[in-house]
Amino acid sequence: MKRGVSQGALSLALLLGGVNAACGPAPAAPAALAPEPSTGAAPAQVWSAKAGRRYTGRVVVAGETVYAGSVDRKVYAVDLASGQMRWSSRLGGIIGGGVLVAGDTVYAASGRPEGKLYALDGQTGRRLWRARTGTVSAPLALVHGVVVAGTQRGELVALDADGSIRWRRAAGFARIPAVEADSGTLVVATIDSLFRLGAADGRIIRRIRTPGAIVSPWLTYGGLLVAGTADSAVVAVDPRDLQTRWRVRLDAPVLGTPAALGDTLFAASRRGTLYRILGGAGASAPTATPIAELRWAVTSSVTVLDGLVLLGGADGTLRALRPDGTEAWRLRLRWPVELGPIPLDDGMLAIGGDGDLHRYRR
Repeated sequence: MKRGVSQGALSLALLLGGVNAACGPAPAAPAALAPEPSTGAAPAQVWSAKAGRRYTGRVVVAGETVYAGSVDRKVYAVDLASGQMRWSSRLGGIIGGGVLVAGDTVYAASGRPEGKLYALDGQTGRRLWRARTGTVSAPLALVHGVVVAGTQRGELVALDADGSIRWRRAAGFARIPAVEADSGTLVVATIDSLFRLGAADGRIIRRIRTPGAIVSPWLTYGGLLVAGTADSAVVAVDPRDLQTRWRVRLDAPVLGTPAALGDTLFAASRRGTLYRILGGAGASAPTATPIAELRWAVTSSVTVLDGLVLLGGADGTLRALRPDGTEAWRLRLRWPVELGPIPLDDGMLAIGGDGDLHRYRR
């Protein structure tokens, strides 16, 4: 079973703007972190550990392993049960967009100065292949059998499972991963456009102007693609024709992905206001109501866990709010909390801002 976190809240400045001997089993377990204080009926901490430094994007739990890419140019594999480091593999540049895991393969892309995409063995960290793509800026995606990467030069690059490049397409600068549409197509959001392309050949089927600068991954909800925008809105787009089905205004930029709890959406603005959005599944005019005004900047996407709404803040605190906006509990992590926690069958994996991982059990 595989779980992932999409990339956390990004600043507007970012918007505008082979594996060597280090690969191998870790010589020792990472130093354990002291348990952090919590308030309320918070879940019980199982372990805390540090692997690398700040994570650059998506962290993935696949089976019993946590995979993450760090600003120190390394991909880390950490045992989910114990927090012990299994291996680390060094790439030739800062890792862009975190990691992607498919089966027993871990994909990660290097930024400057190298600009290559790597495939690593998930069990050992051994390099399987690498391919020159150019500096990657967005999280990778696996869509209809091809790995899709977006580069800082505004190209989309699609690679087959053996590392050969299937196609390249000039599209524009993107900060979020491509998503799968129907009939063998994919949807890509760039700074100024939405594209629907053929996964097999990169042919542009449709292109329209974007409903706003989208800097965090889409949420699939009611057959629509839902995302926050840098111009203070939440929008829903039909992946078939790329038309905007609805749009609601919030009080500040929405730099994290909303989350769904049943037929209700929750979205947080950068300034710390949590909204409840009703009627978003197919409705033409959903309503957005503020339910909590927090005193700190929200820096993560919204996560729903056990009926609670979880938000990470610039102050290093992970807060759990009830659907009515009242606080249930909070946990202190390393600041800032840019990535939302990963739900597990028996709890969650929380991710701090300095390569710190914290497993909790409910």
